[in-house]
Amino acid sequence: MKDEYIKKEPKTKEEIEKILKKYPAPKKLVLPKGSDVKTVDKLFSDIQMARLALLKQIIKKQKNDNVRKSLLLMFSGQVTRVNLTYHASSYVKTENGGNAAAFQYYRYRIAPVPKDVDFVKTFELRYKKVIAAKKEMEYFINDKTISNVQILKGTAVDLSFLHNESVDYIYTDPPYGKKIPYLDLSMMWNAWLDLDVTEQDYELEAIEGGEHHKSKSDYSNLISKSIKEMYRVLKFDRWLSFVFAHKDPEFWHLIIDTAENCGFEYVGAVPQKNGQTSFKKRQNPFTVLSGQLIINFRKVRNPTAVMKANLGMNISDIVMQTIEGIIAKNNGATLEQINDELIIKGLELGFLDLLKKEYSDLTPLLLTSFDYDEQTEIFSIRKNKKFRTTVDLKLRIRYYLVSYLRRMEKERKTSNFDDIVLEIMPLLKNGITPENQTILSVLKDIADEVGSNGWKLKQDGQLSLVGCADINDN
Repeated sequence: MKDEYIKKEPKTKEEIEKILKKYPAPKKLVLPKGSDVKTVDKLFSDIQMARLALLKQIIKKQKNDNVRKSLLLMFSGQVTRVNLTYHASSYVKTENGGNAAAFQYYRYRIAPVPKDVDFVKTFELRYKKVIAAKKEMEYFINDKTISNVQILKGTAVDLSFLHNESVDYIYTDPPYGKKIPYLDLSMMWNAWLDLDVTEQDYELEAIEGGEHHKSKSDYSNLISKSIKEMYRVLKFDRWLSFVFAHKDPEFWHLIIDTAENCGFEYVGAVPQKNGQTSFKKRQNPFTVLSGQLIINFRKVRNPTAVMKANLGMNISDIVMQTIEGIIAKNNGATLEQINDELIIKGLELGFLDLLKKEYSDLTPLLLTSFDYDEQTEIFSIRKNKKFRTTVDLKLRIRYYLVSYLRRMEKERKTSNFDDIVLEIMPLLKNGITPENQTILSVLKDIADEVGSNGWKLKQDGQLSLVGCADINDN
């Protein structure tokens, strides 16, 4: 296929015109408002359109259905890179690296300097990635298992093809309100791949705004209906993980309240990083999420509701407890980790707006209350100081044990159990005093016994979060 393409690849103006007359160009779909051009065909130069049209024609000649569809998947990736919106990217430094405007700006923006990629090499890279994915999946999806695979196009508000209480686990990543108009932005690919988007598709799309001017109420109703359907099909004592990458606390409460009204129990939220911290995140730590949150629910018969903070309560104690909790849990925490944990707490208890107002910059509070390592950018409890708030006992024990054993490691010393107890027991007096057996159980999880009575910290990869009850419980 590559040989045929290279042999026929258009180079001159005449060859380009000949191919454009011979092979079908993309449908001239009207682009959404805010686009730099009116129709899909204007997103491509003549040579880009001719190259893509030739490649598509060669692919469509493949007789094997699976091969043809796999090649069209690669072609879809080629369309992403061969158009006038594709531009150089500051974080993708490879020769053909860049980004299409639809993914970065959420609109069809013609690049000031469109990036001209090597057409054949780019398609070869698409080929290698799809082949690698197939190899990774072949153990699970092969001739023996393919009959069990179902690929369905539908809507999450109607899961009627699934029986009540038939699903073991749900992981769902919904649209984020008015942030991305997915169907509007899919037009460039739909036009090349001959995919039809119906009016019903637009009616069922859970977004706010877009070309169909959907309201916040439309969006909320669709999300609520989908959560109700997920509750119906999930088995009892099983989990729903809901991806949250929203900037609107109102949407957080929509999810939590709808889930709880259905019968789900909120278990907690954990941050999932995307590998980079944006400038907006650094400038607005309490309004921009770094990455996204995964909200976890469990379907139980007697769910407990999320506690809501009373208006007018002093949040300084909650802030300090949250900071100390994440420091204890991670054996030290960065400013970003602390901010993310406070966002979760602010969303859970309904005081995110107050948090943004009173703690727009945590740095002064952190520097006066905790030790800071400039090299690792990690905040920790001051040496030989106690936790000031009520953090789970085992978390506190674990934190002090790790800190002490790391210090001994730097000094090339091995500590016996009695020394360890004498070192950390005074730091645990602000609350229930633990028995030696409790300290020993935590110690066994994080350290290896050396000799008859010595202890040495395990390697970082071996450490586990023993006794890490949710810090919200205390």
